[in-house]
Amino acid sequence: MKLLVVASRFPYPLQKGDQLRLYHQIKCLAKEFEIFLYTTSNAKVKEKEIKELEKYCTAIKVHNLSTMKMASNTIKAFFGSLPLQVGMFTSALIQGEIKAFAEEHNIDHVYCQLIRMAQNVKVLKYPKTIDYMDAFGYGMVKRSEMGGIVKRMLYTFESKRVKKYEKSIYESFANHVIITEQDKNRLEVPGPVGVVANGVDTEFFTNAGGVLEYDILFVGNMGYLPNIDAAKMLVNEILPKLNKKLGTNVSVLIAGARPTQEVIDLAKTDNVTIGGWVQDIRSAYKSGRIFVAPIFKGIGQQNKILEAMSMEIPCIVNDSVAEGLGIVHEKHCLIANTIDEFVDTIIRLLEEPIIHTSILVSAKELVLEKYVWSKQTDPLIQMIKSTGKHT
Repeated sequence: MKLLVVASRFPYPLQKGDQLRLYHQIKCLAKEFEIFLYTTSNAKVKEKEIKELEKYCTAIKVHNLSTMKMASNTIKAFFGSLPLQVGMFTSALIQGEIKAFAEEHNIDHVYCQLIRMAQNVKVLKYPKTIDYMDAFGYGMVKRSEMGGIVKRMLYTFESKRVKKYEKSIYESFANHVIITEQDKNRLEVPGPVGVVANGVDTEFFTNAGGVLEYDILFVGNMGYLPNIDAAKMLVNEILPKLNKKLGTNVSVLIAGARPTQEVIDLAKTDNVTIGGWVQDIRSAYKSGRIFVAPIFKGIGQQNKILEAMSMEIPCIVNDSVAEGLGIVHEKHCLIANTIDEFVDTIIRLLEEPIIHTSILVSAKELVLEKYVWSKQTDPLIQMIKSTGKHT
């Protein structure tokens, strides 16, 4: 069975959540289907990155989408009816290329990642599956609560369009999937949606020992608003109270790609280090004693928590993060929902080695039992198979 995978971003290197998800899904899907990959990219895809995906794909086509073209597409969408994030990646040229690519390789099924590319594939006469990933309409509402008045107005505008589009595009696809049960319930569509969670590469993210240089660790895409908000809360609100209560300065590492200036400025606080992008993110995980994630405005599944759990680092999260992962307080993690609760829970983990050890052992067991990529991708494989081939 020939599967055409369509995405708005080349799925390697693994710098963002959509890349991580699609790369590992392709590895699993390639064991059951012949994969043909079509993606856009606003940066030149390196030869070594192409070669990495050629291990799993029969053919790959990358459409170079310049920053100028993305901007003009977005302006056109603003004065039209499409969500900006859909309009940005939509054009007659891309639609024509995808159609020709599918016909050239006699495709049986189309797997579209994100609504960003849905407009380009919705008219294709093949059985199709869409991965919403997250409830982005709801997510835009959450983002409208952050930033200045211009950002709030923009996200409010976009949220209305995205919600409408998520609903309207539904009938164009035979199958629909999303990452978490939470977001499934937030998605306002007229029919059923399957849950296909993320996994973690447990062979890669394993604790091989390291020097614990920092008391507290936070890792993530530091250009992503919910992560920026979490880092600021950690440094500006949690850390001062924690230091005062302990009578000492606790050390903090914040690591991850694309840190914004406001994240970089957090390093002005004593004992706070901004690590930025590192070639092997495991080096950051290995250096932290406790993973602290006060992510109150994010949506979807937090991959960084799974990676920390796989690395045997105890995690402190809030209710919404725990619910999205199905992890249990005092078994797989500790849960805190206020600044004071985060402070007290950090102190507890620093001072109680028994609960520290118990949590990291149970969390690792859960990851191995439930969150291996092959197990998470199997429902997607069965869904595609059950839809049948193009005739």
